[in-house]
Amino acid sequence: MAHAEFHKNFRLIVEKIFNNWQNLRLAVEHGMGGRNGQQVAIEIVDYIYKYCIGNENISEGELQQVLEELMDEEFNTICEDGSIIEICQNLLRYKQMSLRGQYNEIESELIKLPSDKEWLNPNVKITYASADGDSSTEDEANNTGDDDDTDDMEVDVEGKTDSIFDCPSSSQCITQSHIHQKKEFIEPDPGWTTVRRKKK
Repeated sequence: MAHAEFHKNFRLIVEKIFNNWQNLRLAVEHGMGGRNGQQVAIEIVDYIYKYCIGNENISEGELQQVLEELMDEEFNTICEDGSIIEICQNLLRYKQMSLRGQYNEIESELIKLPSDKEWLNPNVKITYASADGDSSTEDEANNTGDDDDTDDMEVDVEGKTDSIFDCPSSSQCITQSHIHQKKEFIEPDPGWTTVRRKKK
């Protein structure tokens, strides 16, 4: 019974953490994982959950590498704001607390998170951001129709603080989401530089 309770509760914990990870949501909304980005994100949550419960002694660095590789491979995205480190620390900490049955302590922390962002659900519709038409200079340099791939390299989250947990200092909180796509630089004509998203 305790084993089943652990699996059920830890699953809810993982979902709560990922539902509040602004970088993942922005990667989905800005089409970095294609039109099936939401489903890919749900699969990542499921994979990380199974990875955590299926391995007894996971190091923080190992889990961090797994999550970084998933974000790179599935969303062509690198997170440079320290959020992956924070997520991995808390996943492993909550796993240990869950194994000890400390659900009241976990709930007292998770209750502070926003409750209206349960978007990692196939029944929730995600609105994808449309790319604004840029100046004609880019159209002249690149006629491949990939204009939307060059936008939204760095996204301001309009001053919202969607940090997963309380940060020791404001500089470590996620007030801005620094999501950078890996870029290739191609010079079609002297003087022009076109930035394209890395092709899989």
